[in-house]
Amino acid sequence: MPTKKVPSKKVKQATTLPPDKLPVTQKQAQRLSALTGIDAKELAGNTVADLSERLRWRVDSALFLFTRICGRVVKRDPVTGELHPVPFANVHVMDTDCSLLGFFPFDWPWGWFFPLFCDTEEITSVRTDACGNFCVWIPRWEIDWILRWLLERICFPDIFVRPTIRDILDRFPFEEPILRRPPKPEPDPPYLLRDGGLTLRRAQEVLGERVAGRLAAFQATQTMGANIAGQSMMLGEPAFTRPVPPPLPMELTQKLASEGSKAMLSRFNMDARFTTQFDPERFIGPFLRCRDVLVPEWLPIFDIPDVTFLVTQDVDGDGDEETIYSEGFFDVRWDSGPIADVTLEASQIALAGVGCDGPPVPCAEPQIVLAGKMPLHNLPGPVDPYHDQVSGYAQRVNRPHPSGNLVDPPPNPLASSPMAGTFPLLGCNQLAGALYYRVLYSYKAPGSSSYSSPVPFTGLSWPLYRWIGFLDSMTVTPDSNGWYNILNPADGWMPANILINWPSGSYQDGTYKVFMELGNASKTVIHTTTPEIAIRIDNSSPAHSQFTALAWRVVGSSAWIPLSLICPVVARPAGMDIEFQVSYQASAAHLRSFVLVGGGCGGGNPVLTSALSTAQHWHTNALDNTVANTATFTVAKGLPQGAYSFHLTVHSRAFNPDSAAGFGVDWNFDPVDIWITRMLPVAVVNA
Repeated sequence: MPTKKVPSKKVKQATTLPPDKLPVTQKQAQRLSALTGIDAKELAGNTVADLSERLRWRVDSALFLFTRICGRVVKRDPVTGELHPVPFANVHVMDTDCSLLGFFPFDWPWGWFFPLFCDTEEITSVRTDACGNFCVWIPRWEIDWILRWLLERICFPDIFVRPTIRDILDRFPFEEPILRRPPKPEPDPPYLLRDGGLTLRRAQEVLGERVAGRLAAFQATQTMGANIAGQSMMLGEPAFTRPVPPPLPMELTQKLASEGSKAMLSRFNMDARFTTQFDPERFIGPFLRCRDVLVPEWLPIFDIPDVTFLVTQDVDGDGDEETIYSEGFFDVRWDSGPIADVTLEASQIALAGVGCDGPPVPCAEPQIVLAGKMPLHNLPGPVDPYHDQVSGYAQRVNRPHPSGNLVDPPPNPLASSPMAGTFPLLGCNQLAGALYYRVLYSYKAPGSSSYSSPVPFTGLSWPLYRWIGFLDSMTVTPDSNGWYNILNPADGWMPANILINWPSGSYQDGTYKVFMELGNASKTVIHTTTPEIAIRIDNSSPAHSQFTALAWRVVGSSAWIPLSLICPVVARPAGMDIEFQVSYQASAAHLRSFVLVGGGCGGGNPVLTSALSTAQHWHTNALDNTVANTATFTVAKGLPQGAYSFHLTVHSRAFNPDSAAGFGVDWNFDPVDIWITRMLPVAVVNA
């Protein structure tokens, strides 16, 4: 159900007691009693530490252990889709029993639930840190009770599962790969591209173009032994970041509009206290649908146990905390093995931060030190530099491959990779006598030989937070000349050391030389940082990548027959192998790589018969940014008539330096932040 702002109210603050020193609640006592046979009255009110000692030889001691559940509270940028941390929010862990009305529409892969009656009791609470992170300890018996309840009921472990991106992809009918004997030297296409982009198009419909395209870009250049942390994290994200309304039958919506909750009394033989709580606009879902047994379209389910989350934050500074996340049902997949971190996506009223979890900023002297989490200064040789101080390029990220192959074992030459997206510039602005600072830049357009006169960044604001017994916040804003107040580090504002938060996509692509000025009380410059730091920006898409020509012929023929690029149709002679000649252009201002694959609709795929280099390429040097080539694919005579396609994925080597993944591998990685996909369908019919 959608989260919304609720009236301000006093809420219980995050506890500081150790988990085994918290008293056992009445509901916890009932669950532990059901597992052990000990009267709940003997358990309630005691601490876990006391019960563990007193009942040591009466019950399994493992029940008194704790499971650590960690996660992060985030807020999604409605424009870019980026997730930002929600600092100093109060995460309430709730012991919950709910009675739900399940709705499983026929011919749909999903199910929805309507809450009828819920009984909740707070177990504990914890406050997120400045980066939105939190960890809580859940008594083991709570989890055992939930698992036992689910496992005793057919399909319940399945239908109470919030689908992740991985779950959605697992349900796609991928064709089993054909083992080659002897094997060819080229790798098989990744599964989203294996059928020439038809599966990718379906994934775009279900997951959205941003998610599906990024996954395809990840997979197009995956190699054995490569770090897939970024892809794995993405696959574990919720498939639906916003509630999807259920497809209620028309006759029911009409009855509800005219009769209200009485319409449910006539449809279900349930206690009136449940049906009066039914609200068609208050739903949870979608969830995966049970596939093991036939599930009725409407199914009341009573007294379902779960441990849920409620998140509050003082978003308006009045001292009361508002609810920013309340959906909370079945966020944790208790039966899926090791419990993964939980991501709780807060509503748009939440206060969100800028960036977090970066390296410390040294403050020996005033200086711009980091772009996002990436250093702008280099270590002494012989280690590879992070950043080219003259060109502004990152030198460890998306290195060229001299072979032109997607796989080219290191060492590889230094990179020429620009930066993109929104990221902070961090550094030190502390100096005796300085009360203000500003960041200035000179700009050089691509292809130009000279820089503009320096001007200050103006109009850039960002939020800062601190916890001083309550959530305190401020918005950092400059004056009309770009001057910001220098903050006292002892005041504890977080994240610290942000000089500006740079939305580089709102600026022209090119090279920027940035430096910082410090001013006294009258904003007279008393110090200028040197040298100027060059940063190359490129937010452009590989939009000029395209198919340029298509032709076909019977294998063995000499003449190619040209085809239109719009709705091409081939009349294939019966019993004949045919081949396609696919011409294309892969182009980006800073090309990283591209992949061209062919596919069909399940009966088999076109096979690349020209050299592998005609269908995939990784840039070999900084000037290798456009490739025009032609690849040849063969469709064997035994493959069925129908729809075939060719799919071109082109990746820029531009990247966002505010990346935890890059920081984790010291910037020796190959990210995909900007890409484009092109698909060319073709129909093959038997003549």
